[in-house]
Amino acid sequence: MKKLKSLPEPLQRQILLRLGLAAALCIVGLISAIVWRDPSMLLISAVAILLAVLGIRIACRDYIVIQGVCVDAAATVIRRRTKMIVLRTEMDGKEIKLRISLRQQFRKIVVGDILDVYVDTAAQILEWDGEFRLQSYIAVDKRPAACYTDVAK
Repeated sequence: MKKLKSLPEPLQRQILLRLGLAAALCIVGLISAIVWRDPSMLLISAVAILLAVLGIRIACRDYIVIQGVCVDAAATVIRRRTKMIVLRTEMDGKEIKLRISLRQQFRKIVVGDILDVYVDTAAQILEWDGEFRLQSYIAVDKRPAACYTDVAK
């Protein structure tokens, strides 16, 4: 429990969400296997174990934090949900643009917001047309630009 409290708040939320979902899937898989006498329902429990393993990797600090300033954000047409952002950040001492496809329900990310993106160390950052792209991440923490005036400059 001490390790969980020492983690940043977005990662705590992700761990609790994944472990809760893993526990629910294990219970559903076991009940289904007992009621219908079908061992294939235990596959649901295997998915739950994978969710729990990712939570353990997060707790063991097997992640990196990419902090950057949002320089572009694209939203869906109907619900106006942010679906893609471009961050200006530093990598190996030079400034780069990192495009991230969002899968969470962010209502409004505006240009100038500071984002902390928590990424698994095994995630790939690919270069495409002079821009870097990140497809998977653990969590994103959005902060208004007023919180970090030195980074936004």
